[in-house]
Amino acid sequence: MLQRDYFIRIIEEFMAALGRFLEKKVDERTDEDLKELYRQYVGSYDVLRNLSFDEIIKYSKEQWRPEERINRLDMLAELLYAEGSYKTNPLRDMLLNKAYQLFDYVETNGNTFSLRRRQIMREIGSSSTSLHNGKDA
Repeated sequence: MLQRDYFIRIIEEFMAALGRFLEKKVDERTDEDLKELYRQYVGSYDVLRNLSFDEIIKYSKEQWRPEERINRLDMLAELLYAEGSYKTNPLRDMLLNKAYQLFDYVETNGNTFSLRRRQIMREIGSSSTSLHNGKDA
């Protein structure tokens, strides 16, 4: 029970930190700030950001405890979405497509309903050219 409460606290801290990052003007958001969010909550920016969807799922099974896996995948999806929201193409589409796939995985395999997640998925689905073209990340 204590471990679950601790992880819930981490998720709350993550959402607050991500919110502070997103409140900054786009030109004030730095890759260093984003890398720090990755490091604190999910792992190495250089590793996770560059893995394919399938590689991320494999990584998650090898690196994260089963009871934390879905939540960490959700956090990673949020980070990819956040970065994709202010980058330009083709990087933008690659990040948003990967975020969409992770949100979809969390939606399918998790047990927490999220209107926010579904809204983000609709937003990505309507704006991402790579999803319209059926390309994978």
